[in-house]
Amino acid sequence: DKLAQEKGYADYLSASWEDDRIEMLKSIEDSSFFQTVRGNLVTGLYNQKEVWPLFGYEGESYSKGGYINRGYNDINWV
Repeated sequence: DKLAQEKGYADYLSASWEDDRIEMLKSIEDSSFFQTVRGNLVTGLYNQKEVWPLFGYEGESYSKGGYINRGYNDINWV
């Protein structure tokens, strides 16, 4: 909230401009706090099969023969 107050907002949730919110988050992204929250969020998402379709994750690949033979080797923009 201190960063938000420096930008003239009451707190982070009051920051109405996405650019301001992103700037605040980028300023702390190297901190251990941010990395812990980010790590827990990613782990939490990937541990919930119900949300996988929302971001295109199909689960682990080993039981399906790996990634190479499942369409991931046909990327033409790399």
